[in-house]
Amino acid sequence: MDQERLLRELNEFLRIPSISTLPAHNQDCRAAAEWVAAELERLGCHDVAFLGSDTHPVVWGKGPDVPGAPTLLLYGHYDVQPPDPLAEWTTPPFEPTQRDGKLFARGAADDKGQVFCLLKAIDSKNPRVNFRFLIEGEEEYGSKVLFDLLKREPQRVRADAVVVADMSYVAPGRPAVYSTLRGLCYAEISVRTSKTDLHSGEYGGAAPNAHEELARLLTRLKGADGKINIPGFYTAVKRPSKAELAAWKKLPFNEKDFLNKRVQGKGLVGLKKYSVLERLWALPTFEIHGILGGFTGEGAKTVIPAAATAKVSMRLVPNQKLATVERQLTAAVKRLAPKHVTASVRFLHGADPAQIKVDSLPFQLLDQAFKKVTGRGTVPARAGGSIPVVPALASAGAPVILTGIGLPDDRLHAPNEKLDLKQLWDGIEVFRTFYELLGSQESGVRSRG
Repeated sequence: MDQERLLRELNEFLRIPSISTLPAHNQDCRAAAEWVAAELERLGCHDVAFLGSDTHPVVWGKGPDVPGAPTLLLYGHYDVQPPDPLAEWTTPPFEPTQRDGKLFARGAADDKGQVFCLLKAIDSKNPRVNFRFLIEGEEEYGSKVLFDLLKREPQRVRADAVVVADMSYVAPGRPAVYSTLRGLCYAEISVRTSKTDLHSGEYGGAAPNAHEELARLLTRLKGADGKINIPGFYTAVKRPSKAELAAWKKLPFNEKDFLNKRVQGKGLVGLKKYSVLERLWALPTFEIHGILGGFTGEGAKTVIPAAATAKVSMRLVPNQKLATVERQLTAAVKRLAPKHVTASVRFLHGADPAQIKVDSLPFQLLDQAFKKVTGRGTVPARAGGSIPVVPALASAGAPVILTGIGLPDDRLHAPNEKLDLKQLWDGIEVFRTFYELLGSQESGVRSRG
């Protein structure tokens, strides 16, 4: 394995600031798509195409034909989260930097490094299976382009197995496959208290303040104890089975290390009667991501803001439905806002939770591949995050393997995102081995896939 060459190529990919949520980076997203397409062509793919969008296309490709072999669909995304706050990065987010065996850059682990790993594991001279590729550019912004594509052309997901490498080990040395992804409901909650901003000296003490009203509304929606006070919100939530809870207790999870090394804070919050892993994997959430309104520039401006908006999201767990939660949130905001406040909810994107059975043959083959390369097989786990398109990828009946080469401390979506290089080199060997095993199991895969 020519690690120097591979690092140069990965760094080239990581330097592209393909931030899908910011229109100013539309052309960067296109450039990242072109990087992926060139890589597919290098692998000998035919029918490589940009689908669904000029700026955030889904990159589609078919690998060289391998008669009689199973078909494997590889999914990933080339878009990344905004890097803010920039001041907290040790080195610039789009200038990949190596330190202590780690590669720091936005997208290093989520998901460019993992897409790179899947592609570089393919032997272009002897591909072993019939590869199909769906590499999208809007995963961090709801996957609308891909959803629309698959609604029009559902045949794109026909395969004997699907691999989604956008996940992490549950702990160093402990690779995993994931049986559950939380769903997502992302919204803006807005309030208006007057027609225009007002002078805080002339009106302060009598005129309502939009920021204050929004803050009170948000604390009514979620209390200090972590409970979400949206009527009906918990009705569909079911606790994990006793067997699953017992298995989680055996995982190498240390609450103190989680606080000090991963959260890097002074205390944990949430529903205290549940374990931290239950709060992360099996309970829904309500989080505030940002508040807009009033004056936030340099210096001082004494105004009472007339309008304020909070960006919020809720992570949803199995049995919860996005459409139901949207109705519940809208009704709760309307009920909890005082009469002198006009409150509204605007939904930006979302997805239902995903549940996956992890007992089919492709999962067993991946387990074998991890054992052969790393010395340890996979453990089944749940994920707190969301990949909106997973249910659509499973719509043709193929098992969807949710796995990955990241580590829990990779700081996804945060400053100083990184990927351990040993994880990358091991990962390339793991997936190369998996492709070989899958290619040698034609009848078994097809009968179960």
